[in-house]
Amino acid sequence: MNESNHAVPAPWQLSGRGYIIALSCSPAFGEICARDMPALAGRARGGMGVLMVVDYASSNVGPYRELLLCPGRFDIGQRPTAAITHIWVSTQASVDNGQRNWGLPKRLASFDTLAHDAHSERVRVQLPAHAPLTLALSRHGPRLPLGTGMLPSAWHTLEQPWHGHFYRTVIQANTRGRFARLRNHDIPHDSGFPDIGSQALGIGVYADGFDLRFPPATRRPIDTA
Repeated sequence: MNESNHAVPAPWQLSGRGYIIALSCSPAFGEICARDMPALAGRARGGMGVLMVVDYASSNVGPYRELLLCPGRFDIGQRPTAAITHIWVSTQASVDNGQRNWGLPKRLASFDTLAHDAHSERVRVQLPAHAPLTLALSRHGPRLPLGTGMLPSAWHTLEQPWHGHFYRTVIQANTRGRFARLRNHDIPHDSGFPDIGSQALGIGVYADGFDLRFPPATRRPIDTA
């Protein structure tokens, strides 16, 4: 069996660092982001979404990098719930197992750090046969304790449509974070990633040395949602 296709089931324990940038998303933006996910059509509610740029130092499939977008909440089940519409990672093992375990629409991309210092960095991410996008991020201030227990359940619960089922996952995380911001970005229309420029940027957090747990997902047919 190809090593990248080797099944590595949940739960996963991950650690690393990353930026979490809040976005105030419109329902129309959510619909645009979910246009390749028919099960989410007409369900976008908008609200607080998130852009994340993560460097996993360790996971159940080894180190990898990740860029993801959650464009707010969607009407799934009994209450609006977060769903990730774009998630790009740097290893095939993460792609295969993320899809298999949690219904995450992962795609393989290349990641390059173009600049990095004690307070900022600039990264380039590119899908095969697409234009690259670049993000410039900065961090500042004291480190403060953070955890998913401080958030409403809707913001650490995912409902992901995949191959005829919704995968529901409740994530647990703990870290110490600093304030962060997305200083600028260049997301070409042919990059394969939604241009977030029309959405209002909110507060950001730089999580330095986080611990993240992805438990097994619960699965149900999409036609019961």
